[in-house]
Amino acid sequence: MQGQELGAVGRGLGLLADTWTLLILQRALLGVTRYAEWRETLNISDATLSARLRSLVEAGLLETRPYREGGRERRGYALTEQGADTWKLLLSTWHWEKTWVPREVPLPDIVHRACDLPAGVVLRCDECGAQVGPSDTTVWRAPGGSGVDVLTRLHPRRTRGRLPADPLSILPGAMEIVGDRWGATVLGAALAGMRSFSTFADELAISPEVLSDRLRRFVELGVLVRTGDAGYRLTDRGRASFPIHACLVDWSHRWLGGDGASADLEILHAGHRLRVRLDCDRCERSFTRASVSPVQPR
Repeated sequence: MQGQELGAVGRGLGLLADTWTLLILQRALLGVTRYAEWRETLNISDATLSARLRSLVEAGLLETRPYREGGRERRGYALTEQGADTWKLLLSTWHWEKTWVPREVPLPDIVHRACDLPAGVVLRCDECGAQVGPSDTTVWRAPGGSGVDVLTRLHPRRTRGRLPADPLSILPGAMEIVGDRWGATVLGAALAGMRSFSTFADELAISPEVLSDRLRRFVELGVLVRTGDAGYRLTDRGRASFPIHACLVDWSHRWLGGDGASADLEILHAGHRLRVRLDCDRCERSFTRASVSPVQPR
């Protein structure tokens, strides 16, 4: 990578900040294990689906498992522990979309099986139990840019186009935030306190054209507003996206922080790196992967 080393969060962006990758993981968490099921529900091309599944297997988020169908042995896929642990990121993404993005067909409620009630998601620090938002944290970033430009050059991903066939997987607002590497990087920088066009451009080593495009889209989405002095300010909708960013950073440190990865970005709370816990706003108990259902109970 021409001498530029990616840290844990840069690697996490490279793996997860892609719309099709997130939708494939979402469907896997909902029980999809076979190629044809992803192709049918996501309306995804064979070339794109094959490439994403291959990348997820190589990265250790999915593993292949043989099964027999019609007398022939075929290959299915199962989440690894690393892949299954993306549930917090996907739950936060779902909650933000349902709460903040108007839709003709609403997403189903998030139901917490521990209390059997439709629930909202509350982000807390796993160490001290405090509810955490962007104003309760500070962000440390390594100097020298994000490294996302290297990822983009090596693995360009264009995910706009056909929409998935299943409305459960149509998350247009949230995918602007986390389904694009530069978008995730720019919004993360805004959550960390960056405000001016020049600061974004200088600190992120991002081209003016790409930056202008992402800022324009965030203004249209209502997560940023122009301040009139070539600056930008987060709206309530933008600040509410903090759990998505925090979950991506936390997952990256847990799973990609070893193997010689450098420290590139940390979210700090009360003097320590933030470790994310997601609680139910109804019963105040913590979500687990097994306690989440996207279907309203009958």
